[in-house]
Amino acid sequence: MTDVQTRDEERERQYLAETVRLLKRELERLGASIDRTAKTIQEQKEFMWENWRDMDFAEKAAMRTEVNTSVGVGDSAVTVRRHVERLLESPYFGRVDFRRADDGEGKGHYIGVHDFSDPETQEILVHDWRAPVSSLYYDFELGEAHFEAPTGTVHGTITGKRQYKVAGDRLEYMFDSALTIGDEVLQRELSRSADDRMKNIVATIQREQNEVIRNESAKVLILQGVAGSGKTSIALHRVAFLLYRFKDSLSSDDVMILSPNKVFGDYIAGVLPELGEEQIAEIDFERIADRFLAKVTEYETFSEQVVKLLDGAEAAAAERMRFKATPQFVTQLDAWLAARGDEDFTPRQIEQRNKRLSEEWVADAFAASRGLPVFTRLDLLAENAANTLRQQVLDKGGKWSAADTNGIRKQVRAMFPHKDAFALYKAFYQDPGHPERRGLFKPLGRKKIEYADVFPLVYTMIRTSRQEGYGHIRHLLVDEMQDYTPVQYAVLRALFSCKMTILGDANQKVNPFSSSSLPVIRDIFPEADCLELCKSYRSTTEITDFAQHISRNDKLVPIERHGLPPQVAAAADHKAQEAEILALVERHRRSEYRSLGIVCKTVAQAEELYRTLSAAGVELTFLDYESTEFNAGTVITSAHIAKGLEFDAVIVPDVDDTNYATEMDKCMLYIACTRAMHELHLTHVGPISRFLEFTKEPGSRLGVVEAETAETLDRAIPARVG
Repeated sequence: MTDVQTRDEERERQYLAETVRLLKRELERLGASIDRTAKTIQEQKEFMWENWRDMDFAEKAAMRTEVNTSVGVGDSAVTVRRHVERLLESPYFGRVDFRRADDGEGKGHYIGVHDFSDPETQEILVHDWRAPVSSLYYDFELGEAHFEAPTGTVHGTITGKRQYKVAGDRLEYMFDSALTIGDEVLQRELSRSADDRMKNIVATIQREQNEVIRNESAKVLILQGVAGSGKTSIALHRVAFLLYRFKDSLSSDDVMILSPNKVFGDYIAGVLPELGEEQIAEIDFERIADRFLAKVTEYETFSEQVVKLLDGAEAAAAERMRFKATPQFVTQLDAWLAARGDEDFTPRQIEQRNKRLSEEWVADAFAASRGLPVFTRLDLLAENAANTLRQQVLDKGGKWSAADTNGIRKQVRAMFPHKDAFALYKAFYQDPGHPERRGLFKPLGRKKIEYADVFPLVYTMIRTSRQEGYGHIRHLLVDEMQDYTPVQYAVLRALFSCKMTILGDANQKVNPFSSSSLPVIRDIFPEADCLELCKSYRSTTEITDFAQHISRNDKLVPIERHGLPPQVAAAADHKAQEAEILALVERHRRSEYRSLGIVCKTVAQAEELYRTLSAAGVELTFLDYESTEFNAGTVITSAHIAKGLEFDAVIVPDVDDTNYATEMDKCMLYIACTRAMHELHLTHVGPISRFLEFTKEPGSRLGVVEAETAETLDRAIPARVG
């Protein structure tokens, strides 16, 4: 090491030591301040309690204001203390040296998870990764650069960029980089073992990812990201950026995420708190369905539909799903519902308490509310009629009761042939003018509907009567966009009149009969900004190449990180396959990796294998559709539930041509394989799946192996499982 390098590293260590010293001192000050505030609040409350009866209204109001002010000061100090504690874990991860064009002075800007200033001099020691100046670190190489400050665009020159790995007060490594974040630091981070939760990625945000995160103008942002591109993490970082950028007008209470399932919600739950923001509320389509249909009808859930389809979809059911998963279906249903008021309403005379309203009066009153939902129009007509007749009766000295109002309401409802939204929805399929719709509504028994009908019915309810939306939400994050149909998006647009970030991967669709392609979603949101993330960071090059053979995406660009080729093990029988899986589990236990995912095609298959492995002494967690938490270690689940999760190593059992044969099976196989970061193992009994025929091609670099015989492995299992 040269003298210059030695001096430079010593300066860096001194800067780190001074930053840590000031952080610790600030932590002590905040702790003392919080204690004093807590004591003050307690004293104020005791004073109020003792003197409440003797206070007048103004004194009580003033006292409440004092308490609220103290609570606000305390809450603010607690938030700052949390930020300081987070910085003490790792004060910063990067530095960008920038010389402004207007003053010619160069300055180093250190970048971390939060900002921190010297309490005495107010000099900024660490910039928040979301601060305007921090964009230089992510967006530019050495040379001319600029960033958007509150006062306008600041131009200048980047003269240096440095990346660090800092743990507490220890500088583990640092190096200068002329390029954007990546290469060495990125490789180190990607090579790490997977944690039990999704983590923040502020130290390795790439330029194309930063473009998504800092997009603050789009009303709707559609983000198509290939498997392993970090799209969900990027979307959460975008939320954190917006909360920072608009902190005076946007809070975590104003943001909601539409999550595919509770396990995934738990998996991502730590990202925003790591970034210093409060956790945001979650919702899913099942909760929306339950809100509308709980008192209307029972319904098949999405997971139940998936299970049924994986067992084999009948042609008629597939046809019903396809029909209700198109934009044209929404257009047809919309137009049909809009016409019902004019075509199906028959005005008649209303009579109550010997007072009458003519058929013409009724027709005119109903026509006056054109444009409103039809059942809302009927309610308004009944209300107007009741008010008019009640006034006439009272003017003559008569009496009016609730029964009279109900009588008018019944007369009005009799003018419309459909009792409620459910009856109206069923009538859509019986329209004589559209015989092609007959047979496309098929209930599952007397009181249950297919999942394909759930959101068309919810949409019918929204379009035909006033419904309360989620007006308090100002930003909605929608994950797994490809699994939602146009009518589900129509429901979202009706319930959420806010900005949206919509993300997913068209290659990871669960139900091919009802998935939405990127062009379809773009047509639904013509005003949206559309961005694509094509780099895949999760898996090694070998695993990515393997998955590309299953379902090709020509836009996918794998990050150059190598590892073992995927291993495909053929077993003589099911007992031999179980023994092979046990051997792989034990091999993983002895490895450096922490997380292992055993990803089966269905929940039923996962449950059966879970019982087998548990009986052999393997400690593992079984995740099904009722699970709410993601746990570290060895996990066994289905491909559907595993969507969005990642593991150091993945085992995919039963990849034979009977189990993985249909287009939907192919989707599940692709999802299962792309969960793996470092190692991928597949096992099968009998002929290999048609989607894996490529592994038998001459010259294939894949590790296709024969599993050991059951007898050989049986003898080895006690030593392996232990």
